[in-house]
Amino acid sequence: MKSHFLESLRLSIPLIIAQLAQFGLGLTDTVMVGWYGTTELAALTLGHACIFFIYITLSGFALGVLAKVSQAYGNKDIISIRFNLRMGIWLVFGFSLLGLIIASNIKTILIYLNQEPRLINVINDYVSIIRWMLPFILLTFVFKAFLISIKKEKTVLTISIFGLAVNIILNYILIFGKFGAPELGIKGAAFASLGTSIFMLSTAIIYSLLTEVKNIKIFDQFFTFEKETFSGLYKIGWPICLTIMAESGMFSAASVLMGWVGEIQLAAHGIVLTIFALFFMIPLGISQAGTVRVAKTIGEKKFNEVGQVALSIYSLGIGWSILGTIIILIFGNDIIGIFLDPKNTNSDLVFSYAVSYLLICCLFHIADTGQILFAAILRGFSDTKVPFLLSLFSYWIIGVPAAYYFSQHTYLYGFGVYLGIGTGLLVASLLLFFRYLSIKKITMGESII
Repeated sequence: MKSHFLESLRLSIPLIIAQLAQFGLGLTDTVMVGWYGTTELAALTLGHACIFFIYITLSGFALGVLAKVSQAYGNKDIISIRFNLRMGIWLVFGFSLLGLIIASNIKTILIYLNQEPRLINVINDYVSIIRWMLPFILLTFVFKAFLISIKKEKTVLTISIFGLAVNIILNYILIFGKFGAPELGIKGAAFASLGTSIFMLSTAIIYSLLTEVKNIKIFDQFFTFEKETFSGLYKIGWPICLTIMAESGMFSAASVLMGWVGEIQLAAHGIVLTIFALFFMIPLGISQAGTVRVAKTIGEKKFNEVGQVALSIYSLGIGWSILGTIIILIFGNDIIGIFLDPKNTNSDLVFSYAVSYLLICCLFHIADTGQILFAAILRGFSDTKVPFLLSLFSYWIIGVPAAYYFSQHTYLYGFGVYLGIGTGLLVASLLLFFRYLSIKKITMGESII
């Protein structure tokens, strides 16, 4: 067990740092736009929620690549590695075009969702620019998944850190109009995100072409269609996409509900989500390590070790979530202050709501960690359809209706949003745990679904 724990920790550390760097892209936007103005921060919160919903959903195909390539790597099947990466690129690029179409109609969607008219135009200006990053960021996800699967996690870390540095520089220049550049405000944040996504994809491709990775010949006969590989990747990928859609959709719905409560509450909600998303990057990195380790162990046909691998991953994730919650409780107020300019008229009120929302979020942090860990472990088994149904039930039959009821029909208002969403996460964590127990029994009999 000790060796599995240490191996999980070794793989997790660079992935955790890479996730933190990736998160830093959005954090940079939020902090710098928060300094720029409260209205812009509220617009960024809702606009980013909308575009995030699209690209994080489609990233499910990248997670499918992560599982499939990891199994192929464990089985030392170079051809399968090449084919799964190639078809992953095709899948993601095709669906990214669909994402562009959806993002092009964001103004109509916001009007339908009854958002404040003065925010809609600001949000639309932001999304009309940032939508073009969809193909670049999604393809970057695919290449990162590929590199992680073949034990190049340190390369993924390097790409992510340099991407963060580029984003910080571009945000500073374009939001505030430094070094002779025009002051673009929230539009500057959008252009910075677009430029960063192009940089990261270009770096990943160049690395794959110029280093030892080129031996896999990922672009050899690139336009050759492998029907069986495509079908297999699609079958494992689409439930992951729908699961992510259900989860991110739940959080997007939370932002919409908070927008109905009020602009001040929405701005506070954006800060709280950002803080918890920051701390969530660590279990998310651990979950990626979980998918890789479980899939690789299965590819090596070491079925008797799968349970120990899964336990090592779960122990790491839950241990961190407990520590992270303690850190938030101690330093939460100071962290919130980073996002606000005291000179802004509504800063004190936003701060007050954010402090209160932060405390209630702490109650559900461990449940959120549990559900993402078990979902990732199950992906290592190539088990994605049933987890999708369990997640859909938890998020949209339990979580969102509860959030709507508590926020709109009780005096809980913004607190009601968090109570409903937290309940959905708790149910998901429990259901996915029981699913893991059932799949583990099958695997121990050397029968993989």
